[in-house]
Amino acid sequence: MTAHFRRCSGDQDLVKFTLFFIHNRLEFNRQFTLIDAIYHVLENIQDSQIILVVDPQDNVIGWGHYQYVTKEHQPDPQGEVVFIFSAIIKQEFRSSRLFLQGFRYMVEQIEAENSQVKEVRFFVQSENTYLNRLYAKFASIVGERDGNHGHEHIYATDFAQLRDYLAMKKSPRAGGL
Repeated sequence: MTAHFRRCSGDQDLVKFTLFFIHNRLEFNRQFTLIDAIYHVLENIQDSQIILVVDPQDNVIGWGHYQYVTKEHQPDPQGEVVFIFSAIIKQEFRSSRLFLQGFRYMVEQIEAENSQVKEVRFFVQSENTYLNRLYAKFASIVGERDGNHGHEHIYATDFAQLRDYLAMKKSPRAGGL
């Protein structure tokens, strides 16, 4: 199946994202209630960037959701840290190829939007063996926390090293990253 990535822009895209997020909230977190999902969207959408993953008929089949923050995790459009809240693809469309394409697209968007980014961070529930094994390939655990729905590992990686891992061409704008 062919999928396309695009930045979420405008109210129609936000509605598509919100409905898809609510409908697929258990892929994000198995304990996420409807109220949790609505609260999460309302709390995070204003300062975030969202990438929609769509099929050829423009149906949403996934998303990537990130935000620029300071090292203290405060929202900042020019923050040196990009925090990836979530990246979800409907299970029937998941593949290593689509994961890699989506991750590359997200990194390209981040680089184009904010040349200050030096680090990528994200949380993963500690009991999620699959994701912990996957993310350990390109990031390190730098801390732990008790999240709203369980214990989480805090992963971080250098932005330039992530680009290298994804085998992306170096950007002349970024000073040879």
